[in-house]
Amino acid sequence: MTFKIDAKKLRKIFLQYWDLTALAFVLLFGALSVRTIFRPGILPGWDNPEHLVCSYFTAKYFYPNILGWDPYNNFGWVFNQYYNPGAYILVATIHNLFLGTIDINTAYKLGFLLTYLLPGFAAYWLVKSLSGNRLGAVLAAFLCIVVMPQESEWFDAGLKQMYIVGMWPQRLGIGLALLALALMTYTIRSKGLRWSLLLSATASLTAFTLLSHPMMGIGLALLLVLFGLNFSLRNLYASFIETRKLFQKIAEKLRPLYTLILVGSLALGFTAFWTIPLLETNTTYHSLPTITWRTGPWAFMEVFGSLDPLLITLLSLGVVISTISAETQQDKVLAIILAASGILMVLLCLASPYDGYMGMRLIYASLTFFLAALIVPEHAPLLLASGAFALIFLATGPETYTFQLLWLKVDLTKIIPFSKSLGFSKFAGLARYLMLTISALGFAIPLEKIYTNIKGLKGGTAQISYLLLGLSILILLNFYATPHIQLTDFNYPISELHLKLDEDFPGTVYLQKVIAWVGSNTTDNTYIFYQDTLTKLGDWNNLPVSHYFYLSSWITRKPQVGAGFGTRYITHPLANTESDLLFGQPIGWYEAHPEKLYKILEELGISYLVVFDPRLIVAMKMRRDLFKLQTRIGQFYIFKTKKEFNIVTIEDGKIEQVTFEPNKITIKYTANKDTTIKIRQVKYPGWTARLDASKAEIEEYYPDIPSIIAVMGGVVMNYKVPFMQIKAPAGSHTIILEYNRITIGNTIFLCTLIFTILLNIIMYYNAKRREKERKQSQKE
Repeated sequence: MTFKIDAKKLRKIFLQYWDLTALAFVLLFGALSVRTIFRPGILPGWDNPEHLVCSYFTAKYFYPNILGWDPYNNFGWVFNQYYNPGAYILVATIHNLFLGTIDINTAYKLGFLLTYLLPGFAAYWLVKSLSGNRLGAVLAAFLCIVVMPQESEWFDAGLKQMYIVGMWPQRLGIGLALLALALMTYTIRSKGLRWSLLLSATASLTAFTLLSHPMMGIGLALLLVLFGLNFSLRNLYASFIETRKLFQKIAEKLRPLYTLILVGSLALGFTAFWTIPLLETNTTYHSLPTITWRTGPWAFMEVFGSLDPLLITLLSLGVVISTISAETQQDKVLAIILAASGILMVLLCLASPYDGYMGMRLIYASLTFFLAALIVPEHAPLLLASGAFALIFLATGPETYTFQLLWLKVDLTKIIPFSKSLGFSKFAGLARYLMLTISALGFAIPLEKIYTNIKGLKGGTAQISYLLLGLSILILLNFYATPHIQLTDFNYPISELHLKLDEDFPGTVYLQKVIAWVGSNTTDNTYIFYQDTLTKLGDWNNLPVSHYFYLSSWITRKPQVGAGFGTRYITHPLANTESDLLFGQPIGWYEAHPEKLYKILEELGISYLVVFDPRLIVAMKMRRDLFKLQTRIGQFYIFKTKKEFNIVTIEDGKIEQVTFEPNKITIKYTANKDTTIKIRQVKYPGWTARLDASKAEIEEYYPDIPSIIAVMGGVVMNYKVPFMQIKAPAGSHTIILEYNRITIGNTIFLCTLIFTILLNIIMYYNAKRREKERKQSQKE
């Protein structure tokens, strides 16, 4: 039997799918650049240890019901309610798909890798869905993956941010948002079963975007509205131009709006299990003025600062080419006027960003680009530019939401929901990726037109033209691939190692020894306090800049306090130790009054302290009547309070045993008379208690700690933390506290899921029925 290769058939297949092959190479290029993360060790940068711990608890205990109680950190909290549950769901899903054959750290690294590649994959489909330009789609994927020298590790959601700061859930949200936009575009153009399937997928991705990063979810909602309105108005405008009848077949013309409403409704239904308890608890448990990501007009400058001159040139070229693609002279003039005025507003923002009018100018620019996109056939760059500048407006925050319009003062903070709680600058990351796709189109659209013209040439002229065309693509790719290779591990081990793991830092061994000592020498019914190393000890040479001690709760299963966590959760001032504040008070205050520290530790149930600050070390050494030095490991000193302070205490009686587990606390006690048991865990909605076989009431009490505390972003007056207490009768009894948060949101989620399944079943049988009718009509 001989095997023959049909060269013509292979060539046809390649020409038909060359862009998918190129996309695969782009993704492989990205994967090879970060392959070194799969060496032994964990990703150490800033929040990565925290994300790893939360991923573990989600995969091990809270999957698929993610709103579970973590009793080991922050005096207990539901981290998936406030802190990027989408990322933890991704890691937990990977871990479960492998049926536990890989450890959680490997699953975490796979999630990290997929998140890094996702925006490139999604940008490809977004550009292809909007313009059909395959070269532009591949270039967009490439630009969304490469690391650029001017890329910010705080705002641009690139590899630097993922590795150095650990804030990779934002990039996950960006990738999901871009993919949802692409699917939305395909959905609007589809009918029947294909429409319902794409509708379901778009709604699911929109919901997952919100769970992955709320700011990206809000940004995606804005973009979906812009896309839906644009497609509907384009249909109406095209119909009017052709027939001069605006309302002919109006239902069909407005189908994008119906689709938009369905996508939004289904997405809200899919996330109701999370959003409803969030709205119920946000004001009470998550409202501290800590990290707001509020940078004002500087956010606008940051977006443009992350793009080099070539990208900005290609971005401008994309907008110009889109503008002049109008088919009639009237449309072309109108599009040029609209786009030119929008560009003028952007230039004025660049020239004078702090004059108080940036908000008005960005809104105007977004609106004019949106209107121009309605009347041009090559609308993708203009539509994407409209979305990008709308997002940049949100990113600039309340400083630009109020402006003077003639004699009127406009205050948009009154109509933007939850504006005081938004992470404003995070919108800039999504805007940047939209701009990268426009830049890709700005390069690809002219080349596509040149390629079309070259097809008519013959002989040497055609060959030289093809050569120059290919050379220009290679030059662009090389321009961005070269710094990417220098800034990543693509050439490792020939080049320097950039993506170092914890094992690559010589000082990490001391952190690990501290955690091992804590695991072997401390009791279960007390908190261990960790002073966060972060920037005080972390230097990326001896130690990474990292919340590394947060890993202790995962490794030791001992409740801990500290190790830093940038959240607005109610116990943030007590648990965050990355600055010169401990328990919301300056370290100098404890240095002068060690007895004040001792009193706070008693109220909070903390017996062990791991510190490295010389002021704290000297102060505790001087007060041997209060603190005893247990050991020294490197530059870390471990102290124990003279009296052990417990998490669970009884006023008159004895605590025989306490077991802390995710979603459950078990207490065995003996008392000679009726008494009260105090549990130093946050009293949060969802707790129930049983005393032996009967139901017990959980009461609230407040620890006696300072009521005026300092946090990043201001001072909080009348600060209170609600802990739990239970009335306990005399005798020997067992109290079991269980956490299970159920709201109407769970019911809405299930109803939405059932509706979606039924919709697709109905559309499937409709498609089968129509196919059957068609075949019968053909036979007749």
